[in-house]
Amino acid sequence: MAETPTDGGLQAERTELAWRRTQISLLLIAGLALRGQDSPVVTIALTTVGVLWFRQGQRYQRSLAMLHDERGQARVHTVIGTGLALVAMALIAMVNALRGL
Repeated sequence: MAETPTDGGLQAERTELAWRRTQISLLLIAGLALRGQDSPVVTIALTTVGVLWFRQGQRYQRSLAMLHDERGQARVHTVIGTGLALVAMALIAMVNALRGL
């Protein structure tokens, strides 16, 4: 019976790339909000990017360790925090858009 091929750390790389895409998207949102002079959205977006960037090295090392131990758990606080930041930015932008009508 043939063994299944191991990932060799590529899953951690894909996860890290996904978080980097999230950071880039948030920077784009901050730039667009800055253009529209929506400072609360800019503040939330840049704060979220800063937190994600600051924890990037730790996140990658933790992902590699989880793969090595073959048991992993998502960092619930990071996922929920990022989700709440996105919801807050969307709500602020919607309220500001409705005020402009």
